[in-house]
Amino acid sequence: NQGVGRVVLPRKPLEDIASLLLSTPVPCVSGGLPKPTNITFFSINMRNILQWSPPEGLQEAELTYTVQYFIYGQKKWLNKSECRNINRTCCDLSVETSDYEHQYYAKVKAIWETNCSKWAETGRFYPFLETQIGPPEVALSTDEKSISIVLTAPEKWKRNPEESSISMQQIYSNLKYNVSVYNAKSNRTVSLEW
Repeated sequence: NQGVGRVVLPRKPLEDIASLLLSTPVPCVSGGLPKPTNITFFSINMRNILQWSPPEGLQEAELTYTVQYFIYGQKKWLNKSECRNINRTCCDLSVETSDYEHQYYAKVKAIWETNCSKWAETGRFYPFLETQIGPPEVALSTDEKSISIVLTAPEKWKRNPEESSISMQQIYSNLKYNVSVYNAKSNRTVSLEW
């Protein structure tokens, strides 16, 4: 019979099929679990860690979590592959949120077997205003009549040791420290703004 053709597809090796099945996300019933709670960014010197608590009443359950993040002004949520189906309650989003002049959102959902929660979402996170600045390095030297105190502001978080260091002083040019010096002999404290 002319006009009738047959296409023969090559057989995929069994390991390719297994790999495809393992990489395909397992669908879950949304809303089958309560949402994670207390979702927030914890940020020191621009190292931005997303943290959350397990859903109410499920602390001991064998839950996994999946995280996504969103850059304010963009159109879609993005995946963080290292924070997909994890069993810890934190995700390091420092690389993804490293432009401290942008603002971000993040969300997390809990998964247990074929059930998953709805997404729990952070408020808008603005690293420039919300990061905590760590303490300075303090170096003291003394002689007979004076004490010299040298303060060095901490460095901004960097993704690898080879990256150039940036002092938090460069980002926050008006950074000031309050220094208190206690004199044990006179039982007095002197405070200085640095």
